Amino acid sequence: MKLAIYNFFILIFIPVFVLRILFKSTADSGYRKFFFNRFGFSLERFPSSEKKIIWFHAVSLGEVIGSQGLIKKLSQNFDIVLTTSTPTGLRKAKDIYSKNVIIHYAPWDLFFIINRFINFYNPHAILVFETELWPTMISMANKKSIPLFLMNGRLSEKSYQRYTLWSWLFSEVLQRITFLFVQTSAHKERFLKLGIKEDRIAIAGSVKFDIARKDVQPKKISKFILAASTHPGEEEQLLKVYDNFSAKNDFKLFICPRHEERAEGIAQKAISMGFKVSLFSELRDEQYEVCIINSTGFLSEFYASASMAFVGGSLVARGGHNLIEPAVLGAPIIIGPHTFNFEDIVQEFLNNQACVRVSNQAQLLDAIEFFSRNEELADEYAQRAKEVVKKNKGSTEVQASYIIKQLGENN
Repeated sequence: MKLAIYNFFILIFIPVFVLRILFKSTADSGYRKFFFNRFGFSLERFPSSEKKIIWFHAVSLGEVIGSQGLIKKLSQNFDIVLTTSTPTGLRKAKDIYSKNVIIHYAPWDLFFIINRFINFYNPHAILVFETELWPTMISMANKKSIPLFLMNGRLSEKSYQRYTLWSWLFSEVLQRITFLFVQTSAHKERFLKLGIKEDRIAIAGSVKFDIARKDVQPKKISKFILAASTHPGEEEQLLKVYDNFSAKNDFKLFICPRHEERAEGIAQKAISMGFKVSLFSELRDEQYEVCIINSTGFLSEFYASASMAFVGGSLVARGGHNLIEPAVLGAPIIIGPHTFNFEDIVQEFLNNQACVRVSNQAQLLDAIEFFSRNEELADEYAQRAKEVVKKNKGSTEVQASYIIKQLGENN
């Protein structure tokens, strides 16, 4: 009955979801492409194969990037159907994978849509990455005797409170998850409080620490500050800080918004504040102060060549983004106060003096001044960040090996 009520509300909100997709597609046509995937249509079959199939769900860009080591490991033994919910995630997935991985938008969590998707692929297991726990998906997997695993699971305090409010629905649904791998003891404790049994959960660390040292060619750009994966409310603060930066003439400011469709608006804002501005796609010479990165796929190259990197989503209450990629690529890291999405990873960096946390614009300016005036100390921060990553490696092997053992390598 509870699941029926949930499905009823999903059904009546489908028109709202459709309108939301159409509205978002005015800024990013990727929302409109492959639209019928969301209803369980326009799906692609694997070529003839003897391998078992895994449905792997990674909700958006960050999860697609973070899960790639795990997916590549599993794809040696299985065919993978990878679903994501955002155009940036879909484009990145198509850029990363070729054979043995089919990529679609995730089906909406409605009974007949999930049923259609599962019946089409008949997966031998469903793997959900980090936080995307959908009641109908979990319940349908259980009904069809398909094991469902949470990989690299995390549950922030904010998410825990939200699940608690919906405990009338989730308390039963969560019991149907076959096994959970979580990142830290804090995440484990929250899942236990929601009713997960002790013998169905294990701490495995984060696979995101297993990001390989990438063969990245640094951008041939004069010294610059990188503001990466920024959200609304952050760019104006960054521009104000940059305007007061004492070495502004020696450093450019590059802003890479989390959603590239916002680039034009950010550029116009910077122009209205009196800056000389260029979009990255139109960058031709040095006659600019601020560059707005309006293309995806280049962030690693900017991390590898930045004098310092502010990791966005943390000056506003979005929960922050992952510090591991800039750490691997050698960028001195600055973060804001709102990092609840990566609380334990961030704490590891802070404990090892591997990043600088700021609380406001004034402290952000101080941090930028500090790194710009002390290149040797900036390099020390970057080196300590690399060491944090190095000592936390190994989770990918643990989680992938478990799945391989559970499913077996062959039919």
